[in-house]
Amino acid sequence: MTITLFWVGFFIFFILIFGSLALGGILAAPWVPLWKKDVKRMLKLAEIKPGDLVYDLGAGEGRIIMSAAKDYGATAVGFEIACLPYLIGYIRIKISGLGKTVKLKMRNFFNEDLSRPDVICMFLTPMAMERLKPKLEKETKPGCKILSYAFKIPGWQPEKIDKSNDRETSIFLYRR
Repeated sequence: MTITLFWVGFFIFFILIFGSLALGGILAAPWVPLWKKDVKRMLKLAEIKPGDLVYDLGAGEGRIIMSAAKDYGATAVGFEIACLPYLIGYIRIKISGLGKTVKLKMRNFFNEDLSRPDVICMFLTPMAMERLKPKLEKETKPGCKILSYAFKIPGWQPEKIDKSNDRETSIFLYRR
């Protein structure tokens, strides 16, 4: 009986973790953490000021939102749908003491209101960006900076592109 309960619990845990990773990959992008140097490049390009509100769509384990708060004095909110990166990020935020300025929410960002942030960061698939584009056009406030790692937003012209050499991945900056 005890062994059976163990395996049922393990199976449920396995499905929850890997099922949510698969769902995240299907809806927006697989979990691929950015290098710290790329997080720094992205946030530097955004020219974040203290008090800015930064959203990270598909925040993973919270690297961008934690850095935005710690290094730039921003308030930051991340949205992540997959359990494993969410749990890692939640624990990292609690341990770091950034809980007053950083929030990681286990939610689908397609269902969230995007009218408040000053800066939106994302590393999504081209298909997810195509789906997100009308929501960004409808909801983001004038002057909102939108940064996309690796992929352009279809049909939009970036204000700036950060790519200083062939080994770096492009970061695109748009302004609404």
